[in-house]
Amino acid sequence: MGIFNTLFGRKQSTPAAAATAPAVPAAPPAPAPLAAIQTMIDSGLISIAAQPRNNALDLSDPSIERLYAFLIDHDYPGGSAAMHNAVFAHFGLPYRSCFMIGDPARVGEIVAGLRTCSIYSGGGAGSGFKDKIAPSLDRLAPSAEVIGSVNVVARENGAFVGHNTDGIGFVAGLLNEYPGCVAGQKVVILGAGGTALPISYELAKEKPSEVVIVNRTVAKAQVIADLIAPLTTARAVGEDVLGDELASAGLVVNTSNKGAQPNEKFSAFAAMTGDVDADLAQSMANLARLPKEAIVADILLEDLPLTLKLAREAGNRTHSGQHMNLFQAAPAFKILTGLDKPDLELLDIMRKAIG
Repeated sequence: MGIFNTLFGRKQSTPAAAATAPAVPAAPPAPAPLAAIQTMIDSGLISIAAQPRNNALDLSDPSIERLYAFLIDHDYPGGSAAMHNAVFAHFGLPYRSCFMIGDPARVGEIVAGLRTCSIYSGGGAGSGFKDKIAPSLDRLAPSAEVIGSVNVVARENGAFVGHNTDGIGFVAGLLNEYPGCVAGQKVVILGAGGTALPISYELAKEKPSEVVIVNRTVAKAQVIADLIAPLTTARAVGEDVLGDELASAGLVVNTSNKGAQPNEKFSAFAAMTGDVDADLAQSMANLARLPKEAIVADILLEDLPLTLKLAREAGNRTHSGQHMNLFQAAPAFKILTGLDKPDLELLDIMRKAIG
């Protein structure tokens, strides 16, 4: 034994030596991938939406490699997360999409918080955030820069880049259901919020006879009219002449939040005064002037918001916001994930996910 130890340099340890050896400190536990999201929730900055299907997010799940978050200002049954998660599951990808509720007035804080989440890979700007989030991003892609509205936020080499697929998705869905329904028709846009501009912009490319934007604040509608004027005849008017404009319309598109919570008792066919009965009476009077062959579309995702319900009962064809939600999802998904799959394959998976 002595010769063996001499040749190989081994020394017999003694109990005393073992007892006095310094202890190696344990490495601190690695932070959970979603710890930054948990911090934002704990502070009240955001919350996880309850109404969208397949929207659960396990904040302790270490297997999630990418998180995509869709920011909205109130809880509603959006379909984007469910569609994304269905594709992730189909292809076995360790990614997760989720709707998160926040205050658009705090969008800068929210985006700053998302930057601290290493696996946050982008997402979307939904209700209330589309026309508010751009200043908090690093840059805008041409699809968003020309209209100043964002519905997709991609994290590209660390930079937050805004895109817009709303208008493209709306027109694709509309023409899929009613081919050729825009060309030569007078289009009336109700509302001038974050979705109105991209939808007006894309509709203007389809050669309508004119596009009229109706809004309580005419100056806001005029901004949209000026931007699309190079593409088609465009006007901005107030809600006081809504009935007059409907009388010759071929396509009416509600881009306002009338019909969505907490305004579910109001339709987009009249100014919202707060008097439910009076507003309904005015809606019916205005709707009676709309030609029966006209199409009424809504961007809301509810199954049958009041605007579409009244139009359908009056004998008009209708178009649900669920179509836009589906048809904008494939291009948005590719921008976010880089997953190169045929649109029809993605749409088939997504359509099944939202029923």
